[in-house]
Amino acid sequence: MNHPDRRRAFRLLFAALFVMGASNSMLFVILPMVTRAMGTGEIYVGLIFAGSSLFYMGFSPFWGSLSDNKGRRPILLVGLAGNTLTLAAIAAVAGFALSGVLAPLLAMALFAVSRMLYGSIGSAIQPAAQAYIADRTAVHERTRIMSALTAGAGLGTAFGPPLAAWASALFSVEGFVLVLAGLSFVVFLLIMVALPEHRAPTPRVRGTQHLWRLARDPRLWPYLVVGVAGWMAQGVFLQTLLFYLLDRGHLEVEQAALVSGGILGGGAALVFAAQFILIPLLRLRPRALMGGGMMFTAIGATTMMFSVTPLTIGLAFLLTSLGTGLSRPGVVSGASLTVEPAEQGSAAGLAVATAGAGFFLAPFTGLALYQFVRPEAAYGAVALLVLLAAVLALTNRRIARIG
Repeated sequence: MNHPDRRRAFRLLFAALFVMGASNSMLFVILPMVTRAMGTGEIYVGLIFAGSSLFYMGFSPFWGSLSDNKGRRPILLVGLAGNTLTLAAIAAVAGFALSGVLAPLLAMALFAVSRMLYGSIGSAIQPAAQAYIADRTAVHERTRIMSALTAGAGLGTAFGPPLAAWASALFSVEGFVLVLAGLSFVVFLLIMVALPEHRAPTPRVRGTQHLWRLARDPRLWPYLVVGVAGWMAQGVFLQTLLFYLLDRGHLEVEQAALVSGGILGGGAALVFAAQFILIPLLRLRPRALMGGGMMFTAIGATTMMFSVTPLTIGLAFLLTSLGTGLSRPGVVSGASLTVEPAEQGSAAGLAVATAGAGFFLAPFTGLALYQFVRPEAAYGAVALLVLLAAVLALTNRRIARIG
């Protein structure tokens, strides 16, 4: 692939991950707002994300493996189509729910179904994009370029929450989500007509048995464990932030939505800065990224345990965001560097599936502790979990070989 092709491909993949990040992050403002407006409990938000995360965890490896056989671009298009349809469905459900047409429990069920659609189809975006980059980069540059690509999702995540909060206050929830669906469709069209894929896929027979063996492979499982721990921690923080501002910061719902949007945006901007600026500048390797990222997340979780004002809550969230910004590229690039070229799609799918696993576990651990024990217990459990993950990242011999 020549240099103009490579630059164009990177921009298109960056745009796809940007839309994916914004589509997901805006829900951490919108769903709690709708939930509180309808008078349902916090646990329903967690269950909605748990359902979609279960599908995401199951389908990401499938799409990554299928991209080895069918090519990266077709799988990307499938993922973007799923993302667009999901956003359209969420806009419709939100509009009917807030207008009182839908009963609260029915609205929650339809939100869950909409998110399951994303988990099963939209989950194709990231593994196909990462495998596309792995196909076309040398070993020495892969961590840097994958970090820059992942920053696209980080930038989208930065824009999603504040835009959702502001647009909901000024216009409507469903209007903002429909605009985002339109943007997703535009990126779909651009990928369809302009993404170069000169290399023909090599036909291979891949199945769930192969993926299960690869997930248990000693080369790969340490990265997957660290990935699950990091995503679970982020899931707990994202799903509890607005509630924590209401319960500890003593804000009204509208204020909490705006403040949480700003905090989520600031945190995502820090993720973007870490991945697009800090990692290439310092040339950090996967081991340092994962170990350091987990340590920052532990400090943020500990800080959150003692936070009682919006300022300190925001500071704690920023610390965990820095940890996420460092650890996520470490997991993705480390998983890519440790496997053979023929396994890149499958490994990318498994690495992406750690997001689904982490978000699936978050409601049944951190969110359950938050609602049924006390908020501090949730963040204490997160701190312990990521500290253990840091120890694994820094002491595992196979991770040490990759560097």
